[in-house]
Amino acid sequence: MRDNVIKYLLIVSVILNLSFLGGAGFTYYKQSTSRHPQTMHELHMGGAHLFQNLALRPEQLKTFQEKALPFHEQMMKKREEVDSLRGTLFGLMRADHPNEKAIEATITKIGTTQQEMQKTVVAHMLEFKSMLNTEQQKKFLDMIKGAMAQQQQAMCP
Repeated sequence: MRDNVIKYLLIVSVILNLSFLGGAGFTYYKQSTSRHPQTMHELHMGGAHLFQNLALRPEQLKTFQEKALPFHEQMMKKREEVDSLRGTLFGLMRADHPNEKAIEATITKIGTTQQEMQKTVVAHMLEFKSMLNTEQQKKFLDMIKGAMAQQQQAMCP
């Protein structure tokens, strides 16, 4: 009788663990597939590319493409830095006795890096906007605003 109870508890435990693992996997999948576009090149509106929606002249398109590559490389490095810092933060939180000063310093560094990223993005967008005519500027800002409104925030449990 006792063996049956242990087997039953083991089965229930395995089922619960698989359920939690499945839920975590599904959440990760949904968040990774509903990711907000990270670059201008990934931003699509109604199936058309950003540059097509703005009806850029050939010289505008060439200039934007030349400026986009260094910008995206810089942003990728900053994203990698933030990801690394987040890994450090989680490592600090896992400790039996978390070092609150180290955690606070890491959070500050993440915030500083994200602030640098935001400033770089805004400067890039303003430079981009300055090369557009009035109609293109309106479309550009409307598309960016729409993309930002669709961005979903991950919630901590």
